[in-house]
Amino acid sequence: MRITIISDTHFGDPMGTLVTQDGDMKATIGPQYPAFKAAAGKNNNYLILVGDIFDFSISSYKEAYETAKVFFLQIQEDQIAEEIIFIPGNHDVDLWHTVEYETNIINQIKKHKPQRPFRRSVPGFIDDRKDSKFQGFTLSGVTAKKDPEKTKYAGLFLDHITEPEGKSTPFNFAYPNVYMVTDNESVMITHGHYLETYWALVGEWSLKIIQEDLRIGESMDLSEMTGINFPLSQLACSGVGQAGPLTNVIRQVQRDIKDGKLERISKYLSRLENELDNIARFPWYKPYLEWMTDAAFKALQSMILNMIKEAQDTRYNEEFIYKKDVQERFRNFYNATICEIHNLNMKYKYSIPVPWYVIFGHTHQPTSWGDENAPKTKPILAADMKPVTLYNTGGWLKDKNDKFCGAEIFIYESGKGFSSVSIR
Repeated sequence: MRITIISDTHFGDPMGTLVTQDGDMKATIGPQYPAFKAAAGKNNNYLILVGDIFDFSISSYKEAYETAKVFFLQIQEDQIAEEIIFIPGNHDVDLWHTVEYETNIINQIKKHKPQRPFRRSVPGFIDDRKDSKFQGFTLSGVTAKKDPEKTKYAGLFLDHITEPEGKSTPFNFAYPNVYMVTDNESVMITHGHYLETYWALVGEWSLKIIQEDLRIGESMDLSEMTGINFPLSQLACSGVGQAGPLTNVIRQVQRDIKDGKLERISKYLSRLENELDNIARFPWYKPYLEWMTDAAFKALQSMILNMIKEAQDTRYNEEFIYKKDVQERFRNFYNATICEIHNLNMKYKYSIPVPWYVIFGHTHQPTSWGDENAPKTKPILAADMKPVTLYNTGGWLKDKNDKFCGAEIFIYESGKGFSSVSIR
């Protein structure tokens, strides 16, 4: 078995380097593609895409799909991989929502069958242990096709992104994790956005405020975590990118944030404050209420600017993963992961060991496999003092200085184990 793993290509973002866009927004293969091709090699069993492959947050569906199509046609021509395993991230989680709709609603209606509830978490499982009866790739709880001439799980809408120009590309969707087990390692592969405040915010505050009314038991599993955080994820993933004229403004705001310029945002917030003042028509006690609302808005303005600064600090930030709140958020996510693994082992007899290695993206800060300085968390389980080591895929964008941020291509080969190739 041979597998290549990358993330954060951000197709649709003008700063992309695997696919670029000219002044007329025409997409062509970018300057970093030859390095990717050389490192990935040919005839991988799977190319695992670990989220933020499409960027629906700042580009229209049409633009993002057309840009991505250039890449998928090229890897098809170059015979990079037989199949793709897609783990959506925060910028393209809408793909996962689409998969859920297609499999549980639309396809069921076509078959005249009752619709099914969304699962919210469908883990992928790759087993390369010599003596395991589960060898290969499994989508947990998904019925595999019996036709040996066809792929086990593919056949959904994205398979056809390369048609009619070429044959269909088999896409397998898992969310939010893929678990990979070999005779030497147990590895969790995930995008990593649930380590950042915004993407986990609803879940964290729900536990503090709603508490017992959530009815989730003693601990939150991954299905519950992704479900509770769905509303904000949906808004930020695709709602903004499809906002017409507003999308162009937001693109500029995001560009300002990346460049560390907050003047435009401060200007918008000041105008908002003025508009709120104009519509606040109080009687004799107006001055007192106005003073209170002004103070409240100033606090809100400060909070918004701090949140923007935090978002600015996440990408390209070497210190992000070491922050106390991020470590705690990782602990919560990891505990939910352990809960899911336990349930999988009980239901399907997979015997997945607790993963002590994580491959993630999101921050665009590449970390090589085996790097002795790779980030490590404090022990997760009280019964086992072993820390978890985190390796990062980096990203394929140019940074605020118009410089390529750097990517790490992870490769697994049976008998050889994991390795990685640095692209700088």
